[in-house]
Amino acid sequence: MDIMHHSSTFPLPTIPENQRPSLTYALVVLNHNLPGFAPLLWKAAQLRLCADSGANRVYDEIPLLFSREDASDVRRRYKPDIIKGDLDSVTPRFWA
Repeated sequence: MDIMHHSSTFPLPTIPENQRPSLTYALVVLNHNLPGFAPLLWKAAQLRLCADSGANRVYDEIPLLFSREDASDVRRRYKPDIIKGDLDSVTPRFWA
């Protein structure tokens, strides 16, 4: 039987990178405000999935965390690998 483990230790900078367990992380973005450490989670994840309108959160909120950078450049760096859902709540500006 496969066991799924949840770990929240990977974003902690106190663990040296060469001592972290070799695990694969997925980030699931829901329709909820993104925390300030969202880019750290994004970087650590090998798979980034937005659940329907979670794509709007990434599109609208990630650039706010990089206020000194051009929003278009930030959005190019933070594109989800997968958007899952019926897509009825993903705003047209996301697809532009």
